[in-house]
Parts: sequence; structure tokens; C-alpha cells
Amino acid sequence: MREEEAPQDNISIYRGGKKALYAAKANGEYAVTPSSGWAIEEMATLQAVEEFNRLEREAYQGFLEKRISPLGVWMNRRRMSLKTLSECSGFWQWSIKRHLQYDTFKKLNPKTIALYCDVLDVSEEELNHPKESI
Repeated sequence: MREEEAPQDNISIYRGGKKALYAAKANGEYAVTPSSGWAIEEMATLQAVEEFNRLEREAYQGFLEKRISPLGVWMNRRRMSLKTLSECSGFWQWSIKRHLQYDTFKKLNPKTIALYCDVLDVSEEELNHPKESI
């Protein structure tokens, strides 16, 4: 894209800020160009955020019904996929799937709980008793 084509739609998710894009100058060299965003980018971002919020609400409802462990709530609250949580925690994905089961989670040892607390940046109390946030 050329410098003058950088999107300037003043999208709400930037809250008046700008992001840097690389664009070609008139002489053909690339330079950092400020952009206030693109309307399509805003729409896609807002849809993704709503989907994350929906997943968190579903996980919280599952937690209240004792179908999903509190780990599922925090995993969604932190916008983590199973793969991401696996990579951050060092646990196999199949282990995490088991830990997402309410009854299995309640039997986890303190070392495992502490590791999840560290990865999710929550206290043990917060991990075990998530509050509704949305």
C-alpha cells in the first residue's frame, strides 16, 4: 500500500490512537505510516471480542452447574485456547481437558493449582471461585 492509502477510518477500538503500518512513499521506499484503523478491522475485532465473551459466559454457566471446572472460566477469560494454555503451563492438552472437568479439577494437587494460578495470573481463591465478569 502507498502512504496515502493507509486506512484512516478513526475506529473506536483505537480510542483516538493510531497504529503503525508500513507503506510505500512516493520514492518507493517503505516507511512507518500512522493509521487510525479500517472499518473492516473494527467489525472483525468487535465480532471476535463478542465471541470470546460468549465463550466466557458459557463456561461460567457450566461452572455454576458444576459441568465445567473454574479453570474453564479463567481459560476463556484470559482468551486462551487449549493449545495456548498447554504451551504456557507445560501440561499436555489431554491433561487440561481432564482438568476442565469439575470433579477432576477438585482433586488436583496444590502444585498443579499453583502452576495454573501463575499462568492465569490469579490467586488460588480467585481460581477456585470465579465471579461473573460479563
